[in-house]
Amino acid sequence: MAVFRLKKFSLKDYRCAMKIGADSVLFGSWMDVSGAERLLDAGSGSGILALMAAQRLAEAGVSDFRIDAIDIEPGAVADSCDNFAVSPWADNLSARQISLQDFADEAAPASYDIIFCNPPYYDGSPSSRSAERDAARSTDTLSRRDLLFAAAKLLSERGRLSLILPFDQGKKMILEATLFGWFLTRQCFVKTKKGALPKRLMLEFSPAAPSRLETETLVIGDERYRELTSGFYL
Repeated sequence: MAVFRLKKFSLKDYRCAMKIGADSVLFGSWMDVSGAERLLDAGSGSGILALMAAQRLAEAGVSDFRIDAIDIEPGAVADSCDNFAVSPWADNLSARQISLQDFADEAAPASYDIIFCNPPYYDGSPSSRSAERDAARSTDTLSRRDLLFAAAKLLSERGRLSLILPFDQGKKMILEATLFGWFLTRQCFVKTKKGALPKRLMLEFSPAAPSRLETETLVIGDERYRELTSGFYL
């Protein structure tokens, strides 16, 4: 059984459909968790993003934070629960099997400072050998509109929604979020090499208008990438 080891915690992902990859570490390093006390990891998988957020908050001197992790896949929730339990922040983390849509229906409005999500990005039904993996990647299970509706209910007035998506899907999300009344506050174009087209978009939205839009371009393996992820990779 493989163990994914980072500087301050280790985790396993053998039961969840979506395995840990470089995107997770990059996104968990980039998303802004400053000033947050209540956070929601929507579609937690193995729980790596929640654990990274917990490490960053603890390093910033925040001790009374709470991170709720939710996923529709039982294997993902089982992995998250196990990984949280052996982490230094077990008391700050919880995992539950429930869809974001159902969670938004029952949770108190304006409950969260930050929602972060590596959302489904296939419009339609992808075809693989794993029904669980297909469900995790298809917008049939969580559409862009459903994600925005849920975030609008759950986020505080100045809360933040952070996402990572393939570049083309990221552009669709920006358009839909803008039409929905959200403001794009940060964006990062992720390239695999200099001169290449972006492969990923990391995005941050807020219901409150920003003073300016922060934009950067990052190349995998460059100095900025190494600096950003240095708190996690061994």
